[in-house]
Amino acid sequence: MRRYVVFLFCIISIFFVTTPTFAAELQEVNAKSYFLVDTISGEILAEKNADDPRPPASMTKMVSAIVIYDEIKKGNLHWDDVITVSKRAAAINEAEIRLVAGEKLTVKELFTALFVQSANDATVALAEHIGGSEEGFVEKMNEKADELGLKNTHFQNATGLNTESYPDPPDTVKVGEHEMSARDTSIVARHLLKTYPEVLQYTTISTYTFHQNQPNQQTVNNWNQMLPTLKYYFEGVDGLKTGHTNAAGYCFTGTANRNGLRVVSVVMGTNSESARFLETEKLLAYTYDNFELVTAVTEGKSIPGHLNYHLPNGVQRTVPMIAEKSLTLPEFKEDKQAYTYKVTLKKGLKAPLAKGTVVGEVSIRYQGKPIPGVSSVPLVAQKPVEEGSFFRLFFRNMWDTVNSWIS
Repeated sequence: MRRYVVFLFCIISIFFVTTPTFAAELQEVNAKSYFLVDTISGEILAEKNADDPRPPASMTKMVSAIVIYDEIKKGNLHWDDVITVSKRAAAINEAEIRLVAGEKLTVKELFTALFVQSANDATVALAEHIGGSEEGFVEKMNEKADELGLKNTHFQNATGLNTESYPDPPDTVKVGEHEMSARDTSIVARHLLKTYPEVLQYTTISTYTFHQNQPNQQTVNNWNQMLPTLKYYFEGVDGLKTGHTNAAGYCFTGTANRNGLRVVSVVMGTNSESARFLETEKLLAYTYDNFELVTAVTEGKSIPGHLNYHLPNGVQRTVPMIAEKSLTLPEFKEDKQAYTYKVTLKKGLKAPLAKGTVVGEVSIRYQGKPIPGVSSVPLVAQKPVEEGSFFRLFFRNMWDTVNSWIS
């Protein structure tokens, strides 16, 4: 018996030693919550406590930016519009560009300050101008959160500041906490990048001088220290938004793009300014060391091994089925054989069948399991199929019956 146990142990040991594990593991990320997602497919590459609502600090300003872009798109606002800074906006400090009550700046200059310096005074000046008051602007922010389907998000102000940091806080604190989850934050970032990709011309500014040749001139580095020329530079990083308050800890929503693989990473509740970048680096290094972008499904092409949909009553017995759209997603570089197709066909469809009719769907599986965040792709009929006549179907069935007897 003992020999048998020893022999079995040796066999098991050899199996585990010689069986490769391709899927690399992510280093421990020291954050209260984090989320890592591919912006194209929605594939979730890593997450922890992703739905826990937490104070987002100045990452809030991404939603402020979306509202601003929306107003420009509607024609209600223009980049060269001049805004007169209110006394209330000028009094808000912490991250600021030293605005003075009564001075006039363009929307573009204030928007630049929102992203480069995370300027609270500039953000409030924009909010008051657009919403009539910061309260009016915050209402638009919460409407946008609902529109985006954010589940664990609510805003009390346009900046992300703690209420006590406002000399004159907006009258919104009675309804809900100011909070976002890491997943919700990633949805905001992805929407911003997809809908307004021009935002990158602001988020990539490493150093900027505000109020040039004026007494309150100020040259600042972007709070995102992962940009080129800055301390924690990481290749491919071109945005997005940092945040910090005592309640929130140090947060960062980052985005990077290498060889077409763009991801959004969110870390919330790290314990230092450097930690938010070092923990983000772990997420990004994990991405680019282990994954590459692959077009797994091509629009207009069939799926290997699943070429046709069967129509018992059609003029043709089958109709070729093709992908309605392409699906591109990150795959492990060293484990490509673990990706497979799963095709699910609709049951009971009959001719006549129009071209483009959805006949099923295909999803990509990794090690036989669904890939988190990745949706299936509809499969459609490549051409129309007419219903067979009574006589065609009658003689077809007769022929099939005869063949079955012969075989």
